[in-house]
Amino acid sequence: MANMTDLHLDILNVIVVMIATSSDGARDLARASAVFKNFKTQARKPHILKMVNFQRLTSTTDTLRKHRDRNGLLCMCARAGNQAAESILGKAILLRDSWFFGMIYNDNQQAYYGCIASSQVLHHHNLVRTFILSAPSKEIVVMRQYLVKYVIAHAGYNAARECGLIAAICTLCNTEAARHRATRVGSNQNQATNSSFIDILALLEPPPEAMFRDTVVILFDKLFPSARD
Repeated sequence: MANMTDLHLDILNVIVVMIATSSDGARDLARASAVFKNFKTQARKPHILKMVNFQRLTSTTDTLRKHRDRNGLLCMCARAGNQAAESILGKAILLRDSWFFGMIYNDNQQAYYGCIASSQVLHHHNLVRTFILSAPSKEIVVMRQYLVKYVIAHAGYNAARECGLIAAICTLCNTEAARHRATRVGSNQNQATNSSFIDILALLEPPPEAMFRDTVVILFDKLFPSARD
């Protein structure tokens, strides 16, 4: 592994920040870290991990499988508080990825016995909460059934229904789905006559999606208080 020993630390830090925040930051940083030793050292610092750009990382099942590494970039960034990384892992939890569930469980056990710091432990409620807060609307719609299944599995159907969380998730997803349909209809006037009234209404006056999302988060926090800690 090469070492760029001639670079001043401040200059190296600027370069690493530029790479980490580029449009393909996660992949570019991983490549640079694999070549230069001091890049790797700098890239593992918390303030760098927190700003790594995961915009081009598609959170498909195959992609998530490639990142099953506790000391890999995705997991390290999530532990550093990188919201995008947390959201991706939140989706992995919703998809019931057994490896990530196992990693979280093992880390909790290690922290309990004092083998690792509690700050190094991820919590699946927090990851799912971040997914709800920051995932693109289209992903929220696609993950509707997984969100509902998650809250039922971890809180029970009666508790999730009585607090209104299931209804709130459905309202958020239905509203977003209608808005996306309306957008497609608006781009093709020939289809307008075949659209439903609610779709046209959503196009003319887009609903405040943030309000519905905030409602889901508030109810999620009520059902899972530890997610706010």
